[in-house]
Amino acid sequence: CSMYVCSCNGYRDADLREVAREGISCAVEAYNALGNGPCCGNCLDCAQDIIDRARLEFAAGAPSAVDRATRDCRSA
Repeated sequence: CSMYVCSCNGYRDADLREVAREGISCAVEAYNALGNGPCCGNCLDCAQDIIDRARLEFAAGAPSAVDRATRDCRSA
């Protein structure tokens, strides 16, 4: 139900959305919170976009994409 964003560390968009929900707003901080900082750095722009979008969703009170995906996976 989620895609890999970082192939070096194996982080998925769901991982990034979860740390964004916890208040982290920077991709490097998110990676550190998940256990390893960035390696090659090729994914940081994409990771930051995911975090930014997730924080906007959470601020607006909308269900997150992770919540929607989880709901969709359970109903399948």
